[in-house]
Amino acid sequence: MADEQSGKYERRSQKDRSESMQRRVLDATLRCIGEQGYLGVSLQDIAEMAGVSRGAITHHYPSKIDLTSAAIQHFVQWRYERVYAAFEGRESMELPERLDILWKEFQSIFPITFELIVALRADEDLLALYQRSAKGRLEEITTGYDDFFPELSGMKVSGVVIAVMAAFYRGAYIESVTRDPAYIEEMRTVFQAMLAAYLATDRKAA
Repeated sequence: MADEQSGKYERRSQKDRSESMQRRVLDATLRCIGEQGYLGVSLQDIAEMAGVSRGAITHHYPSKIDLTSAAIQHFVQWRYERVYAAFEGRESMELPERLDILWKEFQSIFPITFELIVALRADEDLLALYQRSAKGRLEEITTGYDDFFPELSGMKVSGVVIAVMAAFYRGAYIESVTRDPAYIEEMRTVFQAMLAAYLATDRKAA
């Protein structure tokens, strides 16, 4: 009985180690893609970042495309958890304060998001594999913030508003590479005022 229990614990331990290693590999994949771009990254680069052998990666992910597709799904879940954590306990905040939190998180997350979008657009095989494995929900990479903005609930175009918000922050981040920070803040102030005015108009119309 002790040996049987020991065997069960060992198998469970091996599974835990395998899952931990896969998480390290997926995290390393995202970091490498974020820093070097999809086309510039090799499995060897990822192996070195993760601290594992290249063979350990190909045992679970036969190709770079398989690994990247899995990493994208990992990223979507990680991003949700990170943003949810940032908003936890802050549901009563006013809209501008929540938008400020979203912008802060967006600045940290978008560099990887951008490289993943580029990868999906540049590699048709990767895009096809990701669409099959994620049921075609490519929009999850750039949207999914509706839970943080309850004032959008009930709107016929709530999804469109979320997409507009995400598009603005993507654009603002790209602009921030070359623009003065004060200019970006002015952009954000104008956008928030426009969004608040639109939401107020929609509520009156309802």
